[in-house]
Amino acid sequence: MDRADGTPNWPAAHRAAICITIDVDGPYGERNYRDPSDSYWISQTEYEATGLRRMLDILADFDLQASIFWVGRAAEDMPGLVQDTVAGGHELGLHTWEHRYLNRLSDNEQLDDFLRTREVIERVSGVTPLGHKSAGWRFDESTHRIAQEIGIEWIVDLPNGDLPSLVSHTETRPPLVNLPPSFLLSDYHWYVDNVASPNQVANAWQDDLDMLREDGGMMTLTLHPFVTGRPGPMRGFARLLDYAVSLGDIWIVPAGQIARWWRDRAEH
Repeated sequence: MDRADGTPNWPAAHRAAICITIDVDGPYGERNYRDPSDSYWISQTEYEATGLRRMLDILADFDLQASIFWVGRAAEDMPGLVQDTVAGGHELGLHTWEHRYLNRLSDNEQLDDFLRTREVIERVSGVTPLGHKSAGWRFDESTHRIAQEIGIEWIVDLPNGDLPSLVSHTETRPPLVNLPPSFLLSDYHWYVDNVASPNQVANAWQDDLDMLREDGGMMTLTLHPFVTGRPGPMRGFARLLDYAVSLGDIWIVPAGQIARWWRDRAEH
């Protein structure tokens, strides 16, 4: 489905778009929201490095790049992996300092969280991140205003449709481009909150892609190395990529590229 004026949503002859986002939380996500004695779940995050390397290898096999969101402390803990993601052509984004929910922080605490996370990622990678995803998609009315004021260009926070949207809280900066996530397109929903098989997940996501392809929409995947990076889920993810690539008309690029395209189209 094209726009009302008949122009296509996506460049060239692409009928839909996929944005692959990978959240590298380190142990901080599980450590923040589980009982400190819950060594079972907290210890699962020790798989992050192994899982991320496997995901980078699979993406390289398909010659695809992802948007990789780093918790600041995780980036500080794993600088070599941050550098490997940059070397592979992947895009970096902010994912809070230690995966604390931003809607539980004051405005000043949120600003400090943004700046601290960005400083570490810049120092480790030599790259300035332009994107942001709130931990757990928990944000408040100040979060995106702060992001816009400090020069963030795009976010992955608002599940408000099947297409990007513009978000603006100040006239002093260009609007943010929001790429819509979904709990149904998150590996955590399928493999952690519930226990699904890789085939179930691959089939569900393929069905999503088929419908989005008919409608001209986009799919924003949310993946975690200690979840999708494991062997079975990785096979399911690879199946989805193989299917999407075989269609020949799916635009699979990092979030920033989609955001720039969408903003440019909105301005003309």
